[in-house]
Amino acid sequence: MPFQFPDPAVSTTATLPNGEIWEYHNGAWRARPTQDDDQQQIDALDERITVNEDEIDALEGLDITSAISLLQIARQDIIELKSKVNTLELTNFLILE
Repeated sequence: MPFQFPDPAVSTTATLPNGEIWEYHNGAWRARPTQDDDQQQIDALDERITVNEDEIDALEGLDITSAISLLQIARQDIIELKSKVNTLELTNFLILE
């Protein structure tokens, strides 16, 4: 069944079954130009990909093994310092003049 445009006095726009939008203008029905948002979305995704690739490159540059090793050393130092503080808190000093 063919599509029948509405009376322009009632409505100046019509949406076809395929999603195209038509407008009545200067005595004739014309397809409304579609906006191509696809390119904008592609550009935005390209930018996000570039940022993510840069972040991945930065992470790959880190020496994770060295960082873990330094963290373990720092942890051991903290444990030793806490032990010394606890020992000092339990010690009474006698000050002689």
